[in-house]
Amino acid sequence: MAVGTQSCEPDQTFMIRIITSGSKWLFSLAVIGTALIALFLFVMGFLIVIVAITHTLTSPDLSVHFLKELLATFIEIIDIFLVATVFYIIALGLYELFIAKAPLPGWLRICNLDDLKSLLLGMIVMALAVLVLGAALTWDGTGAILEYSLAIAAGIAAISFYVWVKH
Repeated sequence: MAVGTQSCEPDQTFMIRIITSGSKWLFSLAVIGTALIALFLFVMGFLIVIVAITHTLTSPDLSVHFLKELLATFIEIIDIFLVATVFYIIALGLYELFIAKAPLPGWLRICNLDDLKSLLLGMIVMALAVLVLGAALTWDGTGAILEYSLAIAAGIAAISFYVWVKH
């Protein structure tokens, strides 16, 4: 380029700086939104625990059928907590990857999106397994539990195959 002439093209590094500085704000929205979902699910799960225990203590039913239903309710609550944990881990992972270093627990190592995806898929497999357990506990012999369980098993197998191929 000759001295004294100006280029018509914008400065690429300036545009990249604008995009990357704005992305922190964008990912901050994702982190806050995901953390709010996790917080909401944790609170709702806790409230359901309190209601279930209060209802059981105020009108006790000592039948085996009621106990199985109560146990299934508690397992579903655990499933809610597991899903809340997934959202919490996603919030931490997005923060760690796109905003700044986070004080993560020792067992939680997120270096890239694949690490975050693997954690998420593992938690999904656990949540699906809990769903099958809940269905098995409340099965009255009339529903299509085999089809339900096979559908969930197929999902778990697909996730497992994906993780196996990726690693």
